[in-house]
Amino acid sequence: MLNIQIDNQELENNIRQTYGNDLHSIAGAFSEFIQQQKIKHDIGISIQQLEAGESEPLDQVMRGIRAEYE
Repeated sequence: MLNIQIDNQELENNIRQTYGNDLHSIAGAFSEFIQQQKIKHDIGISIQQLEAGESEPLDQVMRGIRAEYE
């Protein structure tokens, strides 16, 4: 289990206004945020690879994405 301490009063207030004290909702939103960040990172790497001429066939890429995110 990972415990996170928030030392930013404005951020803590925003979280509490949005989710109250519902830890399950807070954890779900945090999980979604992390997943979105991972996807953005992976897209960034893909763009760099494409620009470097290191592209792969689309069907191969889609299989890899499905395997990673499903």
